[in-house]
Amino acid sequence: MDCGIESLKVHQLDSMKIDMILMSPPCQPFTRVGKKQDTKDIRTNSFLHLLQLLPRLSHCPSYILVENVKGFEKSETRDKLIDTLRTCNFSFQEFMLSPLQFGIPNSRLRYYLIAKKEPSKFPFTSTEEFMTDIPPCALKWLKYRHRAKSLSSKSLIVDPNNTNTSVECSSELKNAKTDANSKEERTKNSDPNNETSCSKSEDKASLSTNRFTCRICKSECLQHYAQNMRQENLDNKESDTHCLPIMHFLEEKSASEFECFCLSRKDLKRFIVMDVVLPCMKKSTCFTKRYGHFMEGAGSVVQKTTNVQVMERASLLKDEALELQNRDQWGDREYSILEDLKLRYFTPKEIANLLCFPDDYRFPKDLSNIQLYRCLGNSLNVHVVSVLIKLLTIGDSMSNGE
Repeated sequence: MDCGIESLKVHQLDSMKIDMILMSPPCQPFTRVGKKQDTKDIRTNSFLHLLQLLPRLSHCPSYILVENVKGFEKSETRDKLIDTLRTCNFSFQEFMLSPLQFGIPNSRLRYYLIAKKEPSKFPFTSTEEFMTDIPPCALKWLKYRHRAKSLSSKSLIVDPNNTNTSVECSSELKNAKTDANSKEERTKNSDPNNETSCSKSEDKASLSTNRFTCRICKSECLQHYAQNMRQENLDNKESDTHCLPIMHFLEEKSASEFECFCLSRKDLKRFIVMDVVLPCMKKSTCFTKRYGHFMEGAGSVVQKTTNVQVMERASLLKDEALELQNRDQWGDREYSILEDLKLRYFTPKEIANLLCFPDDYRFPKDLSNIQLYRCLGNSLNVHVVSVLIKLLTIGDSMSNGE
């Protein structure tokens, strides 16, 4: 059809006999970094136009799903959506959900709504309140949570004197590359008397009975340094309890293939506002379309080293920079400390993995990384939406029953 959404007429939509509408309207009118002009923003026009058409259709869709950013739930546009659904005799349920609840290590809290034409009912008890948990009937579809549970049930014994922590801490985990230390550094770090070993006083017996994936997760001092380099919102209470480690979503490439994703000194100057994650962690921040050229609040970066002294120096440097506000005076010493962390951006493919794109999905070859980051930043999580579609259609003829 050669026309925009705002040009659609009632008879055109009726002729299509649409049975399901999936909508993710432009988020700029509602996002925290926007002007929040809501219905006054022209980017809401196409969505509002569809809402005006729905009550006038002879063949109204049976199913509707809407996704948008946190903030949409308090908007006038959302109120118009709810009024329209009630006018058209839809049963509906609103959610505020994050991929973390689905076992995916990415914080991306979003508003979702599913609606179905009455008299069809949902397989759970709906409410006028926003649901912030996944209905129990949908838990069986959360394949990432099931996989994480399976991994967490396996015991792992780690030599507490070995500080050459590998991101591949268990043979049960997805193959991932170890930190690119030299053989000399590996030998040095395996020495229990070496000062880089932060956990040599830990009790081996107690370690052998605990279940964990690596020493970053277990060692108190490493946890402290690693946490000090996180930039996630302290008010963010989203739990990563059920999540797979980030390493399961990372690409396996040679060091040379990752070079173009390594942070430059220009990038490192923004270190104090970076969210730095290790492959063994279970939460990354939301990736936005500004990722790759804007640091604060745009998404996490990956740290490849697990050397204790390197992490301690970087942590202390961050504390110093926050106190003195002296980044403009940084020289070779400061940048060398940060370069030793071996920080890099997530690749577009890795972000697509966290968004649960199909494994065989391929990007157009003529797009730059910045263009790919912009596209992915405007995307949604495929697995989350697939579960919601199953909730929407389960028990009806459209459902595939999986």
